[in-house]
Amino acid sequence: MAEKNEEHREHWSREGFYGDGVNVIRPFHVPDFLRVAGAHAPHRFNIGEIVAPDRSEPDALPVPVFTARSGTQLSVSGREQPMPFVLSNVEADEVHFIQQGEIGFATAYGNITGGAGDFVFIPRAVPYTVRPSPGPTLSLIVETPGAIRFNSAPEFSPKSESATIDNSVAREGKTILLVKSFDGTTRYVKPYNILAAVAFAGGNNPVWKINLKDIPPNEAGHPTQFAASPHSDELLYTLSARHRRRPPIHYNADYDEMIVYFSGPARGVASPNRAL
Repeated sequence: MAEKNEEHREHWSREGFYGDGVNVIRPFHVPDFLRVAGAHAPHRFNIGEIVAPDRSEPDALPVPVFTARSGTQLSVSGREQPMPFVLSNVEADEVHFIQQGEIGFATAYGNITGGAGDFVFIPRAVPYTVRPSPGPTLSLIVETPGAIRFNSAPEFSPKSESATIDNSVAREGKTILLVKSFDGTTRYVKPYNILAAVAFAGGNNPVWKINLKDIPPNEAGHPTQFAASPHSDELLYTLSARHRRRPPIHYNADYDEMIVYFSGPARGVASPNRAL
């Protein structure tokens, strides 16, 4: 709790951190409270302590932990064995943030490997399977109904990497395809390897990744936005490497906020893996 008689700057904003806003000086630290009850009380948890069924059951899917009215969903995965199926999410784009371990993604548009600190982007209806390297993994998966695209503020050139096609992948062999939809999962058995491809024939590869360390901090003090869905329904930011003093109290009028502590020193959080 803040010291008495200490003044505090408060910032109220629209459209995340880059819309219209107003600042005011308060005589108190307004977020302080004596007690709270209800679904929207501030809270935090360690995603590493979530019981993720796919950690021990290869056939299991990531476990949902948050769902928004818009259909956006956050899930946790701790997969340690390869998926015995190919998955296609026909309802949402997926962003896999890898907290721990190394994970290979074999997709219909090529292969890509993500490590700790990587955001791996797999758009809607792209078939893929996950092949973790030996050892524990931990990922937070964001599913959004709208198409997530690179969209930076302030502007910067992304140091990103796209998936690459391996035309030596075996074409024969049955494939189990799970089609994930709003009303459940449909299971197909295909007579061939649906991920096999010969070469790109035009267009931009929709499967890509960017690492947290390659997203520059905004020296102006705001978090750096690096991706967004259409109409900015969902925004992805980094709070990393902030060099300024404690930020003002922030009332984000248009969005709920979820902060994931990946590594490094943090105020009031003792270890990584925590979602606030």
